[in-house]
Amino acid sequence: MTEKTPHLADFLADFEPKLSERALAQLYPLLTEVTVSKKQLLVREREVCNKFYWIGKGASRSFYLQNGTEVHTWFAFEKEVIGSLRCFHELPSRENIELLEDSILIAIDLPGLRCLMAENLEVLRFVNETILEYALFMEDKFFDLHMKSAADKFRALLTHQPEVFQRVPLTYIASYLGISRETLSRLRSR
Repeated sequence: MTEKTPHLADFLADFEPKLSERALAQLYPLLTEVTVSKKQLLVREREVCNKFYWIGKGASRSFYLQNGTEVHTWFAFEKEVIGSLRCFHELPSRENIELLEDSILIAIDLPGLRCLMAENLEVLRFVNETILEYALFMEDKFFDLHMKSAADKFRALLTHQPEVFQRVPLTYIASYLGISRETLSRLRSR
C-alpha cells in the first residue's frame, strides 16, 4: 500500500461518495504524490496521457493553440481534478495542461483505474460521480461562454474563482474570457 501522505489523505477525504476501506486499499496503489515545477506541461495536445491529477497545492491552466495563439479554456486550483477526459478513453488530448505554480499533485494511474473500475462497482461509482461533476462544470462553462457578455463572464469569474486574479497572468484571463487585455483592464477598474 502506498504511504498515506497529507495530500493523499486530503484527496480521498475530498470526494463524495466516501469509499470503503476495501476500495481505498485497492485504489492506493494507483495514486502517487508528485512534486511538479511551474511551467511543466502535464498533458500535451495530440498526445495520450495515462494519468489524471488532483491538485494538493498549486495551480494550472488549460489551453489549446489556434493559429499559433493560446486560447485558454480553464484554470484549476487546490482540490480540483485536472486531465483530459479523452485520455481516459486512450484518445489524444485536444488541450495542453500546464502548471502555473510549483505544485504538489496526486497522480492517478488511468490504466490501473480502468481495470479497478471493471472489478469494483464502488470505485466505478466514485469515478462516475467525479466525471459527472466535471461534465456539469463544462456545461455551465459552455452556457456562460455563449450566453453571457464579457462583463458578466468577468463578474462570474470574480465571484466563483477570485483567486484567479491573484494567481493567473492577466493575458491568460483575457484569453479565457475571450476579450482583449485592455477590455479586461477596464472591467477590473470599475
